[in-house]
Amino acid sequence: MTAKDDYEAYLARRHRPAHGRRPAGRWAAFLRPHLRPGMRLLDLGCGPGSITAGLAGYGVSPVGVDRSPMRVEGVPVAGADAAALPFPAASFDALYANALLQHVPDPLVVLREARRVARPGAVIGVGDADWDGLLTHPHDPLVDRGHAIREALRPEGDVRVGRKLRGLLAAAGFERAEASATAATEGSDEAVRRLAAFEGSWFAVPEVVAYVAELGLAGSDEMASIAAAWDAWAAEPGAMVARFWITAVAWAPA
Repeated sequence: MTAKDDYEAYLARRHRPAHGRRPAGRWAAFLRPHLRPGMRLLDLGCGPGSITAGLAGYGVSPVGVDRSPMRVEGVPVAGADAAALPFPAASFDALYANALLQHVPDPLVVLREARRVARPGAVIGVGDADWDGLLTHPHDPLVDRGHAIREALRPEGDVRVGRKLRGLLAAAGFERAEASATAATEGSDEAVRRLAAFEGSWFAVPEVVAYVAELGLAGSDEMASIAAAWDAWAAEPGAMVARFWITAVAWAPA
């Protein structure tokens, strides 16, 4: 295996358990008012499928699609790229994508493909991150440097896609796009320690350090300094983080 393979395997171990616990009640709440019983819904980039399965509780019939499909109890899942869906035109009454567009080379291509499989009047809901919507106190240049390294490892994605969701939906052919933002905060001793342990650990894992070094982004000493900076930040009595999550809904023309 290459250093990249080792790194990607580590990311799957790190993130997939948490992704598999994401509930529809939190991550798809913005879409729920627009869903009706009997709708056929496509979850783009469904991952482990916890949200997909939860959407079934709203009376819709969900279908998942993912490049690395996993078995989801009671939900059909297709293995495919969201930019080339294996479904005929006008197949779905609703579409959903959570944290997908930040990872794809061209979000507009994905949303145009979603528009193709949307029936007249179908609703689409997308949610994604915007890394510029991050407030951290106290400020530490090493923590900023860590964010820059992590972004450099994602050259094909867009970690600022959140602010663009409404415009992307319009460009893809959807109408009446509405965007909103919510903020999540870590502002207690326990929450700050938990966040710092999670974020700082990334810079100390051998698979990450080796891959970052291979790409020439940072050496092991700098990576260790960034990990230590997260520990020092968590020890500050006023430490806190707030960040935005952006969602948008729109409709296919009737």
